[in-house]
Amino acid sequence: MCGIGGIININNSKIDPNIIENIKDSLEHRGPDNSSIKYINESNCFVHTRLSIIDLNDRSNQPFQNEDKRYTLVFNGEIYNYKEIRKELEDLGAGFTTEGDTEVLLKGFIEYGPNVLEKLRGQFAFAIYDSTEESLFLARDRIGIKPLYLSNNENWFIFGSEIKAIEKSGVVPFSEDVESYISYLRHLCVPGNRTGNKNILKLEPGEYATFSLKEGLIRNKYWDPFSFEINNDIHEDEAIDEVERLLKESIEYRKVSDVEVGLFLSGGVDSSLIGKLMKENKKSGLKGFNIDYEDHFEGYKGEVQEAKYASSFLNIELIEDKIKYSDFQDILNNYSFYQDDLIGDEVGIPLYFLGKNARSNGIKVVQVGEGADELFYGYEHWLRYIKLNKYIKPLTRSRSDFLNFSNHRMNLASNILFNRTSFSGGAIGFNLVEINKLINGGIPSDSELINLVDNKWDSYFASKDSTLTKWMTLIDLNVRLPELLLMRMDKLVMQSAVEARVPFLDHKLVEYVLTIPENILFNKSTTKPLLKKIADNHLPNEIVNRKKQGFRAPVGEWIKKDQDYFYESIKEFNSLVDLFNKKELDKVLQGNDYQRKWYLLNLSNWHLTRVAN
Repeated sequence: MCGIGGIININNSKIDPNIIENIKDSLEHRGPDNSSIKYINESNCFVHTRLSIIDLNDRSNQPFQNEDKRYTLVFNGEIYNYKEIRKELEDLGAGFTTEGDTEVLLKGFIEYGPNVLEKLRGQFAFAIYDSTEESLFLARDRIGIKPLYLSNNENWFIFGSEIKAIEKSGVVPFSEDVESYISYLRHLCVPGNRTGNKNILKLEPGEYATFSLKEGLIRNKYWDPFSFEINNDIHEDEAIDEVERLLKESIEYRKVSDVEVGLFLSGGVDSSLIGKLMKENKKSGLKGFNIDYEDHFEGYKGEVQEAKYASSFLNIELIEDKIKYSDFQDILNNYSFYQDDLIGDEVGIPLYFLGKNARSNGIKVVQVGEGADELFYGYEHWLRYIKLNKYIKPLTRSRSDFLNFSNHRMNLASNILFNRTSFSGGAIGFNLVEINKLINGGIPSDSELINLVDNKWDSYFASKDSTLTKWMTLIDLNVRLPELLLMRMDKLVMQSAVEARVPFLDHKLVEYVLTIPENILFNKSTTKPLLKKIADNHLPNEIVNRKKQGFRAPVGEWIKKDQDYFYESIKEFNSLVDLFNKKELDKVLQGNDYQRKWYLLNLSNWHLTRVAN
């Protein structure tokens, strides 16, 4: 895992070295083991900061070039099946000077071009410059586990692992993207290829792009979760066997490392199952990490006891930590900088401290259970939503604006009745009716970004093969997972230079799960029915069927300790951007929903840290 960046002066002028240093400095938290700069020519430069995990030798440092220096690569991530690809390339006559995945990736691209992406099994974002063709190739992994941002204007083309790498270059100004701000209020992240900065875009999951001075930027989609069809010939026993096989294979791949691999352990079925399968064929011990709070709060009792029980059963060393209010105060001023993009979920805070604790205990790599809930239906509110749809049916075949409500329950029911998007993703900030009232002038009617999910809803349900349950997984694979859950994991854990690996989101496993019929994957009476049947073979009932409470942070309790201080940031933001109707904003600030206050505070701080620099 690393930090990557690069810059091309479109006017073929010499690049100021200070620009390059600024990019490198902004990425060094991602790769403290080595940082390097490679001038391909005086107007084209690559930057790499390395977290050494596979082939720790300096020979695998980047930027990495082939023998004749035609191709230059910077790469963030891991290619888990690199040994198989290397053997295939050696059979074709390729020679290798290193033992890692970096050289395999570069020589795979030289041999196969963009088709190498079909062979890669891993999490990655990379860039390759071809000096002969004077062209740049950029790619992001299928699921979107690793980020890649870019900016293209009349003078510069610049890319990086984080927005801050581009912003800190000093050549791309900040310009707030109000449509992205509104989309954030709905999804707690920015969907599609946009960011909170108008001048910076991102590569989407399963997408690659080429850039040259002749043709500019051309984007191409090479993987799309919506393209997979349900296979009704799959039977339950077959599904159980194949999912278990693929999960075991995925976990084994993610044990590939030249450093020790740890585990984020909540004590729930997902992380415990990973831990059990990690321990198979493993001679040495395994470190698990769990975090709790000094302040306990309504609706959350912590997971330490469950994690202790699981660690005892699994024979894992459990390393615990507790977050205090003073820790929250310390991180708050830097949190918007750490989270990088607009990510509304406060769970980034405990993830930051989990990463910090892992690193201080000598761990650079951890496996985590992200993605299992979305693939296997692990949320109680998903079950309630499906049940509601059994009783309420649309009154019209086409979308109608009749009867809109601010109240979430009434809004949900009216959306179902009038054929509007009733499930826009697993993360909900404000519903569209609330946003329309809160925003000065209301929601722009022609915004493709704000209506991105609604347009996908209409397109998906135009097919006779569509199912509501499958939609829930697909839309979270498209928006919430890559741009919220995985980005909070990447940005906040990588702040301490710790790589998170997500075995449930191996693309082979995801592709298979997307073909499993609804009656096998979903049960209205219980969460994760298929995964639990697999887990029953490995874990005790106390773990498999423990009640899920989710990972949270007591932001409401923390905000209550100094409300005026937190509200001041929101008011300052609104005085600058004039985004919110003051009357509606005051209603939110005077209300009791502190979760929404956090969403507004987070947006405000994100903006304010950028206009201050």
